[in-house]
Amino acid sequence: MGRRAVVPEQVQAVMSEGARHCWTLDELHDGLRAVGHEADPSTIFRAIGRLEAHGVVRAVALDDRRSRYELAGEHHEHLVCERCGGIDAVPCGLVASFVEQVRRTCGFEVEGHQLVLRGRCRSCQAVEPAALFGPIGREKR
Repeated sequence: MGRRAVVPEQVQAVMSEGARHCWTLDELHDGLRAVGHEADPSTIFRAIGRLEAHGVVRAVALDDRRSRYELAGEHHEHLVCERCGGIDAVPCGLVASFVEQVRRTCGFEVEGHQLVLRGRCRSCQAVEPAALFGPIGREKR
């Protein structure tokens, strides 16, 4: 009889209980250590692969060239704070209606989509008010 894989269960528990939305492998490693579990990075990588193959987690591409993972569930879009790096989920009602309109109008069956909205979260807005100048130095109106 084979050995029971404990690390995938530990990774899933950390993802379920953590305040973070999308996890890098390094963040998962730190999260496991924080709750007293030790696993080397390659074991965590294999655990994520196993969880992904079983539909428990899914990969998330946020265009920052880092592999990120989240628990599988209802589809949603992502808000990324450019100041603090925080990532939040936002329901995709508007995007879903747009996808349906594309299907009806164009006859195109959309099999997947991703929308990442970048800006500043409420906390960062409170700390750093909006800049007075745009990207080329002209005053914003």
